[in-house]
Amino acid sequence: MIGTEVQKAIHDALMAAPAVAGGRIYDRVPDKPTFPYITIGDEQILDDGNSCDDGWEVFHDLHAWSRSVGFPEVKGLIAAAVPRLASIASIGGHTLIAAEVQATRVFRDPDGLTNHGVITVRFVITPV
Repeated sequence: MIGTEVQKAIHDALMAAPAVAGGRIYDRVPDKPTFPYITIGDEQILDDGNSCDDGWEVFHDLHAWSRSVGFPEVKGLIAAAVPRLASIASIGGHTLIAAEVQATRVFRDPDGLTNHGVITVRFVITPV
């Protein structure tokens, strides 16, 4: 399935760089996690095929979480993750046409304690 392969590529790329959240990359966050960490969040898959070929655009949101004072740590997480995400060169079983970071944003979480960053990544893929 397309989404599973894209998520695996994202996870593998981030785990390959220990500087990205110390390897704390989660799909489901454990109880009482150690901060900072990154979660693999929402996914959207759009049909990008035509009458001759199949293809998809896959959008993923990744969430960076920090409890340190101010935004520097969460911004650092994003800065460490972005080049790793942009360097994804293959998606298992598919041809990767494009991998690009579309947007990043940083804000204070409603709990007043947690700094939250979001990275939106876009992949364009076709079958092999």
